[in-house]
Amino acid sequence: MYSEAYESYDSTNRILSVFTDNMMRRKAAEEVIKKKPYKILDIATGTGDSAILLSRLSVEKGIHMEIIGIDANYNMLKIAREKANKENIGNIKFVMGDALNMKYEDNSFDAAICSFALKNFLDIDKFVREVKRVIKKNGKFVVLDISNPQKSIGKVPFYIYIAYMSIFGMLTGKKLYKWLPGSTSAFNRKEFITILRKNRLRNIRIREFLFGISYIISCDK
Repeated sequence: MYSEAYESYDSTNRILSVFTDNMMRRKAAEEVIKKKPYKILDIATGTGDSAILLSRLSVEKGIHMEIIGIDANYNMLKIAREKANKENIGNIKFVMGDALNMKYEDNSFDAAICSFALKNFLDIDKFVREVKRVIKKNGKFVVLDISNPQKSIGKVPFYIYIAYMSIFGMLTGKKLYKWLPGSTSAFNRKEFITILRKNRLRNIRIREFLFGISYIISCDK
């Protein structure tokens, strides 16, 4: 599905997020760099927006970082590399990788981030275990995503948003955008937090935005 849509992925993300995705990515990236990490893993990096934003922030804040972005889709990574090269960014490496079976050794990273990708993983528990394995003790894990909000005030805006995505999916005819509304509705944020706790990740914090539709979850190993 992503190979079918990679060429228009960035512009479509802007539209589907009602032009809020970059703002949310920056908030998540700022959460990642609070402890001034040196080595960061961007999981399911896609076209590299979060990794590139982290690199820009490293320059702004004067923090030396090494960033690795992994993704299972070659075409998405190709776009990510082109974007990084265009900006002459030298501290990011984009590589093919499976989020459920990462090739990195235990305790390899100071922090990890995953943006708008939880619905892609078939086994969330295994994903969390892998993230915990590759980050160091006291390392930070930050997730940025969207889901059905917990509070009633966000229910109507969320259903309007899902309808908007569904119409967009029908108009484009692409499988990815037809699949997104259902997968977004089905994802259960409370179950994800339960999995984080089960795997003994600490200091779990949740920040909600846009009536609770968007959220950032941060935790420590």
